[in-house]
Parts: sequence; C-alpha cells; structure tokens
Amino acid sequence: MMMNIRITAAPLLSLFFLSNLVASKHDDETCGTIAELGTPNLDAYDYSAKMEVDDCEFTLELSFKHDETLPIPSNPAVQCDSTIVPPAFAPDGLPYFAFRWSYAKVSKQIKKVTGIDHISIDFNSCGHPPLEIFGVPHYDLHIYLEKPKFRTCMTCDKIPDTPICDFRPDMQTTASGLAFFDVATVEGTDQPINMPSGFSNKISDAVPIMGGHAWNSDQEPPSSNEWVDPIWIMGPYDGGIVDYEPMIPLIFMTGETDKIFTESLTYVGQTLVELPSSYTVAYNGTTNVTTVTIIGMSGSKSCKKKTKAPKKTKAPKKTKAPKKTKAPIRK
Repeated sequence: MMMNIRITAAPLLSLFFLSNLVASKHDDETCGTIAELGTPNLDAYDYSAKMEVDDCEFTLELSFKHDETLPIPSNPAVQCDSTIVPPAFAPDGLPYFAFRWSYAKVSKQIKKVTGIDHISIDFNSCGHPPLEIFGVPHYDLHIYLEKPKFRTCMTCDKIPDTPICDFRPDMQTTASGLAFFDVATVEGTDQPINMPSGFSNKISDAVPIMGGHAWNSDQEPPSSNEWVDPIWIMGPYDGGIVDYEPMIPLIFMTGETDKIFTESLTYVGQTLVELPSSYTVAYNGTTNVTTVTIIGMSGSKSCKKKTKAPKKTKAPKKTKAPKKTKAPIRK
C-alpha cells in the first residue's frame, strides 16, 4: 500500500518558525549538560544485556532488578504534591516527585545490529503525568537510538515550576523546543509514521532531555490504581524517533509471583528497519529479576550480503596420447 508521508506541526506554528526549525536545528546555547541525564551507570539495578542473532532477526534481553533503596511514598497525596513549598523530601535527599535517571551505553555489536545507542532506567516514585493514568511508582525503560550528547540538546521552554515543556508552540522560543511538535505523519491523517496504528503524540507530556511521548489511548489503564501491565511508548522528536520504551508499573516487578506480558508490534509507514516486532516483559518472583526481551530485524548491512556461490573447479586437462613410434625399417 502506497502512503504519502509528510511532516506536520501544530496549527499555531508559523512558516517563520518552521523555516527556523529546518535551518538552525540545535544551537549550543540551548543545550544542557551530560550530568542532567542522571547517573552514567546501571550498577544499582544489576543490569545486564545479551543478544542473539539468527538469520538477521535479533533477540535482545535486558535484565534488571528493582532498587529497593529507592523511595516509595507512604502518603502520596502530600509527598507527591509539587505545589507544597517546601516539598516533601525522600531519604535520598530529593523530593519524592523528582526524576531518578540512570543510563549506560550498549556494546558496539548490539548498536550495529539493533540501532540502539544506550539504555536509561528511570524510576518515578510518584509516577508522572497524566497522573490519573500513570501516577503510581513505576519504571520507564527508555531505549534510546540517539547518543547522550544529542539528548542534551533536546531542550524547551518549560511551564513555570514544572519539569515538562510548555505545550503551546507559540511559547517555544528555540528550534529545539519546537522540535517536540515536529512529527512525521501519513498525509491527511494524525497517524505518525514509525508508530503502531492508533498512536498519537501527547505534546502535553514532552519532557526536556527525555523526549516526546506517544501511545495508543485505547491501551491506557482505566486509572493509575488499576495499572498492572506494561504499556509501550514511542518517543518522537524532530520528525524522527528518539527512543521507545516499555513503561512498567512497580506492582508488576515486585512480589513472589511470576508475571509475564507480551505484545506484537507493527508500524504504520515504517522506515526504521530495526524497530521491534514484539516485546516481552517477564518477572521472576524467585530471583526478583525483570527481563525485557525485544525481537526485531537487524539493521546490520552484513545481513544483506548474499552467500557467494562456490567457485567452479576447472575440469582436468586431457592427457595427450603418446606419439606412435615408427616401426624400424628392415634392410
């Protein structure tokens, strides 16, 4: 099926803003620092990654444990209220609602095959907006396709006293801020390309340095208190996909009972070969290890090489018959 693809932006964007977006991209003065990405290792989670490739299909397993030293609010109505000044501080010295991010690069081989650059395990003690859906403790397992340095330039003008981007495009004063509104879609529709059918960009939930967030509203839990299974999220930014992630409620990855969730994925107008065709989140109640298994097609050029046919062996040369010797002449 042929599709017309275009880049769409919110109606309030002027041609002036769009031309600046294309021309300037990211200016150094709008970039943050690497330190803002969080702890540059995943040691606290006993994290490991391993991959197998079979006939150009990769299977990537990412395993980690819940860090039990992370704070869990006992009175969310008070401890998670960001309007209270001063806020309620957790034992780690941060407000309960603060971001707790950690990340690590993947191996060169994993990057070559999957297109993944680094993994960020991000814990939300109070959840995050929309709070009526995701306002409980959970993990965001961000699987980034861009480098950490790129993420530092994913900045925006934020809503005052909040960690999120102002969702009014006319309030964004930089190209990097406007890039959160830049989503490639199928012409004539709001359906983004390189995302499953029904996904939409939730511009009110864009977070600087993290990225945009898109999901299928039909897959939302009825409420945050009824959120029990992982949900798949895509991260749009600047017309592309910066990351994808399974969001996992803490209730799924704690306790003594084994749990498993799996989902197949297909994408509208797919142009990124390595996007996962399925993912599985499995929790082992004995070891307390959560394993996220991602399956997809390798983007490695080596998978496109054809097997060379064996060289033809030349037939052996025919041996010449010995020359006949003349009989001696009798005298």
